[in-house]
Amino acid sequence: MKKIIGIFVCMLLITIILPIAVNAGDETNPEIIDDVGDTPLSLLDIQSAWFYENEDEPDYLFLTMKILFLKENYNAVFSIRWSYNGNDYAAGVNTYSLRESIFRCGLPKRASYWQWNRMPKCEGILEIEKGMITWKIPKSSIGDPQQGDILTSTKANAVPGFPISFLYFILQFDYRDFAPDNYGEYGLDYIIQY
Repeated sequence: MKKIIGIFVCMLLITIILPIAVNAGDETNPEIIDDVGDTPLSLLDIQSAWFYENEDEPDYLFLTMKILFLKENYNAVFSIRWSYNGNDYAAGVNTYSLRESIFRCGLPKRASYWQWNRMPKCEGILEIEKGMITWKIPKSSIGDPQQGDILTSTKANAVPGFPISFLYFILQFDYRDFAPDNYGEYGLDYIIQY
């Protein structure tokens, strides 16, 4: 009788915990959540960001960031960062007024222009009408995480690009947005599924 009760309790716990793990990593259960309206520039106002994978493409990690009012023809840099296996990684996109957007991923080392431009390019898409930016990242370019590995210290940011950023700096306006808002705080961890 004790075995049956034990098995029943285990099954009950699995049915409660498993859906939570499976639902993580989507628009309704994002790893990173931000307050809306915490920057006066809605073009840079992060709502949320999440990590996910597709069973059909196990060699890729997908990341999506949702912006309050995404505009393609605006000089800005959007990025999601995380830690894995002692290294810090990033996925970012530069949007421009006069040229094509560039998606990148990998080890950023420092957030300087030259380091950023040396990061590998990756696939990505801007869904302007949905306010979503999605990266398709080869796992080989981000430390090759395996099933069960954990991505920690998740965070996102949106900053104006040059020359707008220089103008804002001179005028002492800070329109950047960080998610989570407080320095040193992070979003939820993500567990690699495939």
